[in-house]
Amino acid sequence: MSSFTQNISEPTNKHVSVGLDGKVSVDLTFVEEPLGLPAQEGYGWPQLEFNQTIGPGSRYVIVRKLGWGMSSSTWLARDLQENSHVAIKILNGYNTDLAQRGRVWELEALKRLSSPTSSAHCLRLISNFTIPGKGSAGKHLCLVTQLLGGDVKSLHERHRTVFPFLLAKRILLHVLRGIVHAHSRGVVHTDLKHDNVFFDACTSAEVLDKFLASDPPRRHPPESSYDGTVSAAVSQPLPAPTMEEAMQRNYVVADFGSAQSITNHTTDEITPLPLRPPEIIIGGPWNEKVDIWTFGCLIFELVTGRGLFKYEPYEKYNLDEKNYILYQIICYTGEDFSAEQLTVSSLAGNFFDSTCNLRARPPLFNYPFELSIRSYKVIQEADVLSTAALMRRCLRLDPAQRASAADLLSDPWFAGVD
Repeated sequence: MSSFTQNISEPTNKHVSVGLDGKVSVDLTFVEEPLGLPAQEGYGWPQLEFNQTIGPGSRYVIVRKLGWGMSSSTWLARDLQENSHVAIKILNGYNTDLAQRGRVWELEALKRLSSPTSSAHCLRLISNFTIPGKGSAGKHLCLVTQLLGGDVKSLHERHRTVFPFLLAKRILLHVLRGIVHAHSRGVVHTDLKHDNVFFDACTSAEVLDKFLASDPPRRHPPESSYDGTVSAAVSQPLPAPTMEEAMQRNYVVADFGSAQSITNHTTDEITPLPLRPPEIIIGGPWNEKVDIWTFGCLIFELVTGRGLFKYEPYEKYNLDEKNYILYQIICYTGEDFSAEQLTVSSLAGNFFDSTCNLRARPPLFNYPFELSIRSYKVIQEADVLSTAALMRRCLRLDPAQRASAADLLSDPWFAGVD
């Protein structure tokens, strides 16, 4: 919800209130991305028309909206030059400004990943350009990439069941190959999770055109906004495959919107807390091994269908979210933080005492990965042990002790997986 003291017509989605000082405030609610709000306030989402042409030489024709996120919306488009379909991620005005000032590194990351050679398991940049936005939206950086079918999170939600073990292995192997490629190009993803892993579209232009004709693009009813009346395009992702089809799909690490250079970090505020590596929580130095930590969490999630760490305060032990995450990390790994690691971590004193124990509540027992995996009863005992062993190579407190992505490729867990 966003608040402005603007006189806006068409009150279908606006809620007017009067404060104690007599000032009128207008709250706006939106069915999808908040169109028509100023870039300078953190908004500025693009407003596009179906069949609109954009890009140098009007190369791309907008077909439909695939979806949107916190900083952008993604559109299906036809590339008139190559007579093919592509995806165009269009940043909102606020994030385009950040990119132009070097605060968002996504474009540089994609350039590194795409040239001189690309990977079948990393998002590939085809072209990039900037277009003017409407009203107060500012400018929009457009990133043209190969068309992907959807993300692993949506695949799981559609089928509402744990992935077959071999499918989980296939997805994880492809993700690992993508990480190897990214790290070899000096890129850290920093936000590796199941909704940033996509499957390929795996369809011909003719089949896709037939599908699009049967499900044409749509718009939501008009809404009021700061810039006047707007009408958001309905998010219409491509259909998810069946489980059998998913076993044949290629999986791609995507959404490098939070990516950073291995050697030059623009922020230490990375990774959602349930997946956040311990060195980030305690303010320590970090490198590409943060992706290995989140990969270890992803192993557990794809195999069991559940998150490894619980993101919530633990009132029984009077632990806030961060202390509870650290508590769980120590319980699961069976490791203790070393004095050497805590000494170089600027926030360690907020959590640990002089004896390297968690101030809020030192864990009283270990709960190995095997026990947690076994409790969900989704794989055989031999697979429980090998999965836990792979996770243990990733989820070490000291980043230097974590395996590299390249080393993990040869782990026996991936034997026979393609």
